[in-house]
Amino acid sequence: MKETLKLQTRLIKTQDPISFHSLLLLSLHHVPTLSTLRSLFLQSQPSILCFSTFAWNTMIRAHSISSPLLSLLFFSRMRFHSVSPDLYTFPLLLKACSLSSSSSSFALSAHSLTIKLGFIHDIYVQNTLIRFYCSSGRARRALQVFDEMPHRDSVSWSALISGLASTGWEPLALSAFRVMQTESPPDEITMLGVVSSVAALGDLELGIWVHSYILKRALRLTVALGTALVSMFAACGSIARAARMFDEMPERNLRTWTAMIDAFAEHGRSSDAVRVFDEMTRLGITPDHVTFIGVLTACSRGGLLNEGRRLFGSIKRMYGIEPILEHYGCIVDLLGRAGLVIEAHEFVLRMPIRPNLVIWRTLLGACVNFGYVEVAEQVKERIVEMDEQGHDGDYVLLSNVYGGVGRWAEKDHVRCTMRHAGIAKTPGCSLLGN
Repeated sequence: MKETLKLQTRLIKTQDPISFHSLLLLSLHHVPTLSTLRSLFLQSQPSILCFSTFAWNTMIRAHSISSPLLSLLFFSRMRFHSVSPDLYTFPLLLKACSLSSSSSSFALSAHSLTIKLGFIHDIYVQNTLIRFYCSSGRARRALQVFDEMPHRDSVSWSALISGLASTGWEPLALSAFRVMQTESPPDEITMLGVVSSVAALGDLELGIWVHSYILKRALRLTVALGTALVSMFAACGSIARAARMFDEMPERNLRTWTAMIDAFAEHGRSSDAVRVFDEMTRLGITPDHVTFIGVLTACSRGGLLNEGRRLFGSIKRMYGIEPILEHYGCIVDLLGRAGLVIEAHEFVLRMPIRPNLVIWRTLLGACVNFGYVEVAEQVKERIVEMDEQGHDGDYVLLSNVYGGVGRWAEKDHVRCTMRHAGIAKTPGCSLLGN
């Protein structure tokens, strides 16, 4: 900190270029220094020291993640002061564009400028363009940039495959992977994209082939890749393969354990999910919010009432984590499924966080299943307070409560209320043909 103040003082007094460049490098990791330099660049007549491409690139880079719109502003100011961008400018700029939802037109202009200035054939610029177009949902443009590349490296393929996989274009990602095998050996990032695509498609046969391919190529089973394979097998319906993959991993981190817990929860193996959680904590690995959501969901789905209560109580007591809304929702669902509707209602009323509609509707569903009319009426009032427009499902559930206990007049009244309010019951549908 003292060194930073010395550099700032020297810069103000002498306009020393060495001090300026030292502060530029410090600004990438030191927020107060960045704030000081920002004012130098954004004043109406910046210091002569600011008129280098390196200086503007540094400011664009420093803000590209934390404040991407400021990165775009610095680029605009750079152009306004006639400072020429270079090959390093556009990858930094496009990275900022990919993190800002309101910068699509800016990115398109930047793409045009790379063509105008002759930078479009630089592989780093092209790879960044592919990442940007994939992240913004423009798969066709990403493919166009990729197809026009005279030379591609493993980063190019990884950018395309992982980009397509993460934005819902899984079949295209797998097609690109098939072509890639004839040109360039895949790396970990590429395989992560491929595994993610297979998981989204739920194709077990393809998942087995991808796993075999990884083994055949002798790719290192990193924690990230192993975790992705666990989730992939679970998503493809093979919990046995997911568990085997988990057991064979040489290293695991919290995400790996959480993936295995989630996999058991999804497949109805609630006791196994709790077992894995307890094993993880015995090894000294501290769970996070996401881990607790997974294990509490498993308890809820499997009816593990005592385990669910134990685990929920440990969130703050043992790990110092403040429970979030999803944790409370799991307990409401757990109690409701167990028929403890009164306890679930009291639990919701005591929550330190304001319950959302999901929690109230979960409780309303429990009232229907076990015929708690009075609680259902109170819950319905809370739902109406939060959602004045009303949802047909809420009325249908309440009418079902009345019907379940033979209170037909109240059931008819609810249906009449729906008609007067213009709320129509959504017809049921099936994916099966007639």
